[in-house]
This record gives sequence, C-alpha cells and structure tokens, in this order.
Amino acid sequence: MTDLVGRPAAPARRGLGGFEAVDIAIVVGAFAVSRLLLIAYGLFILSASHHPLYAPVLPDLLVRWDSEWYISLAQGGYSPADLHPEQPGATNYAFYPLYPLLMRLLASVSGLSLAWAGVLISNVCFVAALFVVFALAEDWSADKNVGRLAVLLLCCVPEGFVFSAVYTEALFLLLTSAAMLLFERRQYLAAGLCAALSSAVRSNGVLVIVYFGLSLLRQRGPRRTLAFWTEPEIYLPIVMAPLGLFAFWWMAMLTTGDAFAQASTAAHGWGWHSNWPWTNMVERVTSTSLRERWPMIASLMMFLGSLTLLRRSSWPLFVYCLVNFLLFWAGTSPNSLLRYSIVLFPIYYGVARALANRRLAAGVLLLGCFAVQMIMMRLWAHGSVLVV
Repeated sequence: MTDLVGRPAAPARRGLGGFEAVDIAIVVGAFAVSRLLLIAYGLFILSASHHPLYAPVLPDLLVRWDSEWYISLAQGGYSPADLHPEQPGATNYAFYPLYPLLMRLLASVSGLSLAWAGVLISNVCFVAALFVVFALAEDWSADKNVGRLAVLLLCCVPEGFVFSAVYTEALFLLLTSAAMLLFERRQYLAAGLCAALSSAVRSNGVLVIVYFGLSLLRQRGPRRTLAFWTEPEIYLPIVMAPLGLFAFWWMAMLTTGDAFAQASTAAHGWGWHSNWPWTNMVERVTSTSLRERWPMIASLMMFLGSLTLLRRSSWPLFVYCLVNFLLFWAGTSPNSLLRYSIVLFPIYYGVARALANRRLAAGVLLLGCFAVQMIMMRLWAHGSVLVV
C-alpha cells in the first residue's frame, strides 16, 4: 500500500494519535526549550535596553506590528474606517477573520486579555502543528528520524518566534498540515474542513488544492483523476478549500459593497501591488536597502530548501511550495516574505530527509538557524522594521 506521494505507507495510526513516548518528549521538549530561550532572551534585551516603547513583560513581547490589528479586530470587529490617520486607506479588512474570531471567543470565555488569548492560541496551535508535521514527515519517509528532525527545524527556523506571537502563522500551519495529513489518511470531509478554515486565515490557504490535485494525479493517472464522478468523495477537499475565502468575500460584500475589500485596502493602505515575480526578485536582491534586500534573500534561501523535494516521491510537495513562493514574490512589497515562507512545512520534511543520516550537518544547520532566530528576536523585541 502506498501513500499519495507514491511511497510505502507508514503503519496507520488511529486518528492523529499513536505517538511513542520518545516522540512526544522530542516534540514537547523542542517546543518548550526553543520558546523559553527566545522569550527569555527577548525579555532580557528589553530589560537591559530600557526601551521607551516596549516593556519587558509578557504578553507585550509577543505583540508587534500586525498583532495590534488582530487585537483591535477581535475587540471591535470589522470597520471600513481608517483606524490609523497616519496610514490613509488602511482598514482592518486587510486581515482575515478566523484568528481574531478565536481570540475573541477565548477571551470572552476565559476572561483573558485579547493579547493573552492570541498568545495562547498561537502556542497551542504550534504544538499541535509540530505533531502533525512529525506524523506527515514520518508517513512520507517511513523514518521517525526524519519526523524528529523536521520538528527541530520548525522550532529553530529564523523568525520562527512568530509561531508564538499574536500572529496567524501557527494557526495557518496547523490547518494546512492537518488538511494534508487527513487527506492522505482518506478522511476527506475533515481534510476539506481544515482546508476551508485555512483559507479563512490567509488567502493562500486555498493553494493546498495544488497538492491535493497533483497527489490524485500521481496516484490515479490523468484519466481516472478527471473521472471525478466515480469517487466523488475524494474531491471534497478540493471543492471545500476555497469556502473560507468565499465566506470572507461574501461578508466584505455585504458590509462594504466591495467583495475584494481586503485587496483594496492592502493596495491603498499598505501599497501592495503585483508585478512579475522575477522582476521583483531582481529589484529586491540588487536593492541598496537592507529592508528590501534581506526579506527577499531569506525567502530565496527557503526556496533553496524546497529543492530537496525534487524527488520522484515528493514533487507534488515541491510544486505546492513553488506556487506559494511565486505568489509571495509577485507582491511589490518585500515585507513579511520570510514570515510567509516559514509556514511552508514540506520544506522541513525535504531538508530533514536529506540530512537524516548526516548528524553533523543537521546539527550545524540547527545551530545556525537558531542563532539567526535569536538575532531576529532581538530585532523583533525592539520593533525593527527588518522583522515585520
């Protein structure tokens, strides 16, 4: 029996469980140690520098930039008004609804502040996502060492502290990875639900259908794949994936008269426009501004990591990552390119598979990545525009 990327399927687990004690210890330990080190370092930096704007306390350390938008959205809901006079055209329609909705629900039930609710949601989702990515990497490779290394890479990746901040990355990572895992385990309705929810977190959540479609094509061949009426249930995830995005468009149409209010406010308030990806890549890499050059170079390094997926067994994963990168690079603003890239979890599987039997190289990579993440944590703590 093979999985949907053509490899021998790993022994089936019940649902998402069935992890051995050592696997649980590695996942929880990697999460706890990486988060404690990052948070302790961030708080130390703020305490030592006596920053005039940021206090060395939690959850404030994990609230930066877009976090404020999510908190205000959770507090007051959507509004077509410009909430920041210094940024005309910027409204909270630029942000998708699921994460702030969860923040509001948790805060109202628990009595936590919205900031603490956001931090709690992000960290719980990140831990859960680590287990899901572990399971996927093990299933794809039939090797526990690959799953373990993939988890360690996720915890050490530069700017990975946003998985614990009031940002959507952890929730998005959980939903997209869970959609893939459930799809491969033939739980199609649940996979479709996760995919639909992911497109209510970020618009590129719909791109998981690229992997669904190519996996079916690889497994069934062109003729059987096009004959969707023979087994219609396996196409449920493809049909359901855009529903979260469609729901947001419908809500925007009802409240503003513009179904694409998100794109409109992103263009007017943030200056987001599109151009050919290769044109933007050349302009950013050759720019004299570190703010423009660094995010593009960082995303290109993540893309190089995705080349490890160019195997007969994992090319659908590479195409999924490639389509996402092309979408990211098409934006004329380089802001957030690294943050967008680190949620492409198949990259960690590909790199882990390539280095699973090379412990020295894997150790050097982990230490190097975590060192860069610590440097970026320092910049994040001070609210640097290099970490947005």
